[in-house]
Amino acid sequence: MAQEEEIIEAKKIAYEVLVKELKWELRADNPSGLHVKNLPQGKMLCDDYDQVATWLGVFDQNTLVGCLRVCSRFQGKFELERYHELLDFIKQDPLAIEGNRLAVRKDYRQSTAVLMLFRILYKDLLSNKGGYCFGTGFFPNPGKLYVNKFGMKKHEIPFRYHPEDSQEVYLYYINGYDRSKLREMISKFETLLKER
Repeated sequence: MAQEEEIIEAKKIAYEVLVKELKWELRADNPSGLHVKNLPQGKMLCDDYDQVATWLGVFDQNTLVGCLRVCSRFQGKFELERYHELLDFIKQDPLAIEGNRLAVRKDYRQSTAVLMLFRILYKDLLSNKGGYCFGTGFFPNPGKLYVNKFGMKKHEIPFRYHPEDSQEVYLYYINGYDRSKLREMISKFETLLKER
């Protein structure tokens, strides 16, 4: 998505899902500058990584129903690195990207929106000639989905973004240099989308 209105809408969906529904606590001293911004269009979730972010979106007609943000490094670090140590092979990869802020409107959670977002993401990885793509999530939900349906690997050591967080999260990643795996996953997504 390149239009400013679409990006604002994506940030609003991220706010609705992650802050309001999932009860993300935005501590004032968080290392990535997470904060809620009030605009005439509504509240949206923002942070320091907005300036290096690319938003992917899925639309129903002209309405954005789901989004995923992809970020490169900002000031030499990924967002996750501001909270937890990153695996060395990802940290050393100059083409690595971080996927975060996955959010889908409530009415579309049983739709193909997430599948479509990952298809877009993997096609981008394929066209960009590689790079590890990583993100975090709870286990078993949505972690099993990432591993079983999206071909990602789960790093077995959980962590918390903040010591007081009630749940641990895991790191999930896919090797963007494995072109055949990406093609296989994209083909699988397209088959599943045709069946729906």
